[in-house]
Amino acid sequence: MTLPRLRLLLVAAYLILGLTYSVVTPLFEASDELWHYPMVKTLADNSLSLPVQTPGEATLWRQEGSQPPLYYMLAAVLTGGIPTDDLEHVRRLNPHADIGVVHPDGNINMIVHRPAEESFPWRGTILAVHLARLLSVALGVGTVLVTFSLARRLFPDRPEVIVGATALNAFLPMFLFISGSVNNDNLSNLLGNLLTLQVVMLLMSDQTPDWRTYLALGLTSGAGMLAKFNIGFMLPVIALTLFLLSIRQRSIRPLLVGGIIAGGLTVAIGGWWYLRNLQLYDDPTGLSTFLDIVGRRAIPANLAQLWAERHSFMQAFWGFFGGVNLPLPDWVYAVFDAIGLTGMMGAVAFVVVRIARGRLGAEKVWRALPYAVTLLWIAVNFVSYLRWTSETQASQGRLMFGSLSSILIWVAVGLTWWLPKRFRGPAMGVAGLWFAGVAAAAPLIVIQPAYALPSEIMPPSSEASAIFSAPAGSGRLLLHHAEVISEAAAPDEYVSLALTWEVEAPFDENWSLFLHLITADDVIIAQRDIYPGNGRLALSDLPTGRAWEERLAVRVPPNAYAPQTVGIVAGWYNLTTGERLMATSEGTTLASAGETMVRLGETQIVPRASGFDVPNPTGINFGRLIELVGYAISDLSPAAGGTTELTLYWRALQPVTQDYIVFAHVVDPATTALYASSDAQPADWTRPTTSWAVGEVVQDTHPLTLHPNTPIAPGIYEVEIGLYLNPGDGTFPRLRVVTADGGMASDYAYLSRVRVLPAEVEP
Repeated sequence: MTLPRLRLLLVAAYLILGLTYSVVTPLFEASDELWHYPMVKTLADNSLSLPVQTPGEATLWRQEGSQPPLYYMLAAVLTGGIPTDDLEHVRRLNPHADIGVVHPDGNINMIVHRPAEESFPWRGTILAVHLARLLSVALGVGTVLVTFSLARRLFPDRPEVIVGATALNAFLPMFLFISGSVNNDNLSNLLGNLLTLQVVMLLMSDQTPDWRTYLALGLTSGAGMLAKFNIGFMLPVIALTLFLLSIRQRSIRPLLVGGIIAGGLTVAIGGWWYLRNLQLYDDPTGLSTFLDIVGRRAIPANLAQLWAERHSFMQAFWGFFGGVNLPLPDWVYAVFDAIGLTGMMGAVAFVVVRIARGRLGAEKVWRALPYAVTLLWIAVNFVSYLRWTSETQASQGRLMFGSLSSILIWVAVGLTWWLPKRFRGPAMGVAGLWFAGVAAAAPLIVIQPAYALPSEIMPPSSEASAIFSAPAGSGRLLLHHAEVISEAAAPDEYVSLALTWEVEAPFDENWSLFLHLITADDVIIAQRDIYPGNGRLALSDLPTGRAWEERLAVRVPPNAYAPQTVGIVAGWYNLTTGERLMATSEGTTLASAGETMVRLGETQIVPRASGFDVPNPTGINFGRLIELVGYAISDLSPAAGGTTELTLYWRALQPVTQDYIVFAHVVDPATTALYASSDAQPADWTRPTTSWAVGEVVQDTHPLTLHPNTPIAPGIYEVEIGLYLNPGDGTFPRLRVVTADGGMASDYAYLSRVRVLPAEVEP
């Protein structure tokens, strides 16, 4: 089959899959689509007039109003004639969605869906979103075609690379997922890769470029600057290309004429946006305002932290669906990683061998420049990604798709060049079939089932063990069965429960289910707040007689105190008003004086396994220097004005060359107010850290005296610890916690919660 026919076949296959993803993925369940589409709507409703971003002001589009607007404008023009007044009816938020978190009981959906209303034929907002998704799929076609053209330019005698790279692009699950969603990345991905193709064509041409070439270059770069900020990093590459052309042709014409036409068009098309940002935000990119809205990392990520996030980065390159909370199976990622690693190492070897085999004469250097540009763009894109994700939580490999064509071409080269010619095509075919197989299976096997509503069951014939009623009498909910599946759980494990519910009378408002793990002194050590049906149902939608089963999981905090017995209680509350459903009980125990909770049972929090003979084993690594291996608290419920003793068990992981001070606080995490504190070198200044032998366990006790005026309502506080230096210059640098995957977390750790009781009154 000829290359043009193969190209057509791959584009057709991509279209089928891209449309499948766009239809199967429920509305607003793709990465940030929840905010991307409202930005489209606000432009459509306001004649393309852009909003002014104000940190702290709640808007439906959130940070996306700080993004360059070209994609949103195109989608707004496409959908502007559709009435979308029903947006807030359709976009009904799940307030407890686990966005960016994979939780064993699901709760991944970002909105609570009404499947009947979202089904075909589409109307209103639903139609507008699907049309905008169709635009994204079309832009994805452009990216696939660019990959084909770029590969054909660079490796015209290697059909396995041309077809293989195009197939990897067309069948990359994450690319298909984003291409089937409302997301401005779809335009910037196309333009970033198209600019790479245009630069390569400039460098490979023996002819002096004419004004049409510069015009096309300027149109693409100008549009790119209005599509996403990272395209701006391509502008120096374009300038360098024009400079090199002038040197090769011994004429200033490419630099002068090309700079005037391409550079002038870039400024004319995109310059107004950056000037507007400068006037509004004193920042031409507007990124400072973007970060103020989306939120910055508490501590900017260093290289160790970024390296620790490599797994999520690669997952979101291959395929990580929903709100970065619906992964593929681990073994699927392992195969993708093996293909990617082989391709990357093979590509490096290819470049090294080509350099070693040839003398780098002037002509060979010129011929190598187009290839170097693709590698340079990958590197520049990656460095800009690292800079961005160090400021905000965005460790997603899909942010590299602006150089996707170059990446996949080099992966195809790396997978095949070292093989005998007769094996290159089959090897590339196996990789392509793997991509295609996963891409075809994911929508139906992974995405669609994850958002399906819980199965309806026949209302149980057994008597309800508890009844929850709305305060105003509107709505009654029956708890038929509650089973505590986990008889015991260690810190950082889950307590699992199975519950069966039935609506006895319909509700006119939505209520959230809460599950608490509570100590004997009613200290809440863990909780799970969720909408019914593992987050997929809204009580106000459910008719009388609707019954369902669900399994829920409550995570025990990693440093919870153990051993202890904790009770498990459940109740319902209105997130807007704070009201709770009233509970009456038949077969369970009421767990609150106001009769708003029922006790479902209890479970044991058991110590985690440890090789150290210490109480409550833990493993908190501070700066790869010192580890907390256990701790004890003399009183988990001290009185205001009273004292509780915190005993810490430390060990040195390596020789410690400075004397650290330990801090221990009783703190309100909401306000950071301290109600008890102790700052001292270990063991009351008698065991400075420089005196520790590696591996030695050091016992360190800190009395924590509660302030007499410590608030006792609600009176539940965190015990916070850490280590710092006092160099005498007014700074107090702390050791940061090192996570299990090698990342760097905060510079403190929470241990157990404590409850402060009223001050004891002397007789």
